[in-house]
Amino acid sequence: MASLVAAFSGVFTKPRALALLQYTTVRYRRKPRWLGTAKSKLFRVPERRKQIEEEVEELKRLHNNYRTQMKAVRNFLRDEVEAYKLVSRAGLVLQTPEEEEAEWQDALRRNDEWNQQTAAEREERLTAERAARKEFILERLVLKEQREMSKQEEVEAKVRAEKEQSKTFITRENIDKAIELALVQPTSYNFALDRDGNIHRANNSSTTDNIQPY
Repeated sequence: MASLVAAFSGVFTKPRALALLQYTTVRYRRKPRWLGTAKSKLFRVPERRKQIEEEVEELKRLHNNYRTQMKAVRNFLRDEVEAYKLVSRAGLVLQTPEEEEAEWQDALRRNDEWNQQTAAEREERLTAERAARKEFILERLVLKEQREMSKQEEVEAKVRAEKEQSKTFITRENIDKAIELALVQPTSYNFALDRDGNIHRANNSSTTDNIQPY
């Protein structure tokens, strides 16, 4: 048994076993008809099975009863249809022109009532849709106006800030004063920062400034 398992273990590897699981084997109980007749049964004539006389008579009686009942049902349905046609034709023939005109006017009146009712419902629906649309548009306009106002306020705030900063700009009128101030108070950016935020200048190591963290 161990040798058999070892022999088949090399054949049914994992990929091959997964591939075999994808197929389904179909076993026919009888030979498929497309294979044809077997050679051993090619010229064999099957013997016809004989029925019992009483059984034949009983089957014939049941078949005759079935045909008789079905024929009666068909005749009954045919008579019903013919009678309905006669009644319908008689009603049409007996109807006078005045009655036909009255029936036609009644149909027109009901049609007008239905049209008026449908028009009223449609007008009510369209009125509600127009009101909802108008309210939606007004809400959109209000939101747009609010956005424009907030944007205008932001722009005005930026303009005011720029105007405040423009007071420190160097122009043609104060350029001489700015040059004299730069010569009197030179600014040196050669410094270092420690972990506490203190500034250490290169020219004077004893001078330290403290930068407050945000």
